Amino acid sequence: MHTCPCCSTTLLRHARHNTIYWYCPRCREEMPDLELMLLTRSQVFQTRGDWLSSRKQNSRVLINVPA
Repeated sequence: MHTCPCCSTTLLRHARHNTIYWYCPRCREEMPDLELMLLTRSQVFQTRGDWLSSRKQNSRVLINVPA
């Protein structure tokens, strides 16, 4: 459920110029999709974590260090 970060009212989904945005009927303003931002950010960190763990494993193989 998408809620307004200012007043916690349920946001309305609107489309304009081939993009989707969220509108708060109580604040009467366009609002950012914070849930999407957090999801995207967590996926970036997960990808970065996977990359770091694979680099760590590869470096152990190259240096021949037991795990």
